[in-house]
Amino acid sequence: MGTRRRPSLLRDAAALYEAATAFIRIYQFRDRDQALRFGLTVVQAYTIDVLLSSRGDSLTGLARALRLDKSTMSRVISGMTKRGLVEWSRPDQDRRAKQIVASPEGRRRYERLRRAIVRDNVRLLASYTPAARRAVITALRELAQRASGAPARLHFALQDT
Repeated sequence: MGTRRRPSLLRDAAALYEAATAFIRIYQFRDRDQALRFGLTVVQAYTIDVLLSSRGDSLTGLARALRLDKSTMSRVISGMTKRGLVEWSRPDQDRRAKQIVASPEGRRRYERLRRAIVRDNVRLLASYTPAARRAVITALRELAQRASGAPARLHFALQDT
């Protein structure tokens, strides 16, 4: 069914764009300012986040996860290596492969940044009920999953109101 027959869907899509843009703009600059306090850029923080959740990755895998081209990711990793934020390692199962892992210093800086952001999120969420907090988090996760092109685990029918 097209959007001509569902004008509320079109209005909701426009409202989502406006709300997400406002939220992302605020959150992005907050994250940048927080990251800089701990000696990281936002891209470096995202890189370490991916490395910690995957226990290491290849340059190609990181570029894919962060939606960057491989040459940009290579420059990011080069700078991070020079600053001691990441290290190259060889996985036990394939001694020919090279894998990037967060260094102890990179992990330390990232964990301090994450704690600061979580404390700030406590302030943002404090006035919501636990059910409302879970609903917001669930909706954001699902929207991120759908936006990434990954199949959503939950499918909800949009109701015209």
